[in-house]
Amino acid sequence: MISIEDFVEDIVGKAMRGYKISVQDLASKSGASSTSIAGLLNGKIDEATIASIAPHLNLDPESLIIAGQKSWYPEPVNVKGLEMYNTKWADMYVNSYLVWDSTTGIATAFDTGANSEKLIETVRLNNLTLESIYLTHTHTDHIADLARLKSSFPSIRVFVSEKEPLAEAELIEDRHNFSIGSLSVKSNLTWGHSKGGLTYVINGLERPIAIVGDALFAGSMGGGMVSYMDALKTNRKYIFTLPDHTVICPGHGPMSSIGEEKKNNPFYPEFKK
Repeated sequence: MISIEDFVEDIVGKAMRGYKISVQDLASKSGASSTSIAGLLNGKIDEATIASIAPHLNLDPESLIIAGQKSWYPEPVNVKGLEMYNTKWADMYVNSYLVWDSTTGIATAFDTGANSEKLIETVRLNNLTLESIYLTHTHTDHIADLARLKSSFPSIRVFVSEKEPLAEAELIEDRHNFSIGSLSVKSNLTWGHSKGGLTYVINGLERPIAIVGDALFAGSMGGGMVSYMDALKTNRKYIFTLPDHTVICPGHGPMSSIGEEKKNNPFYPEFKK
């Protein structure tokens, strides 16, 4: 089973950095002690502290406590025409995906992860035609095996956001539409973690699919390395407006769904029902 990417200390740390709130400032605002907040950031779970600080970081207290308890994990996803690859990069794991149209055998890869061997094997075992690689963003862990994937399929085309140019990749704009056989795909700019982060929304399989890169994780989100506020804003606009049964395919951690994220993601309290 693929581990959840972020625990409560990661979530709180990302929110504090995003809002530029220090431990001392958060203690002053919330009434929790600096010692208890520092302990929380080091993995010492204190539900009273979590409940006190959550509103001051615009986090949902209930979801944050559940994250602290480690009591939630998304429902397993099994969609024909979608395969996930979870490969080790340095001290972490990163995901890549293969999506294909079963009627035509045409396939597209999304990112490469640290090792694309299994993805290549899937293509060959299923006699698929891998036409393209679409990148969610250009952080090293997501494109680490691009050279191998390209050399394995010499005619393949590589696409990336125009905001993150990459040698030998074709540049695409926000809201770029394309197809994978009979499947339709639309890209939306979900930036903030990176300058040109793209979410690819795929329709035509048994469930809608959203390849989100590091914009969103199961129960969390990528850090706002470029702009925390824009990461929140674009996720709300382009990801959380998708149908609840849409499968979320993140860059790290397990797959999830829009419905589950509305219930369990602390960063988006306004979607709680």
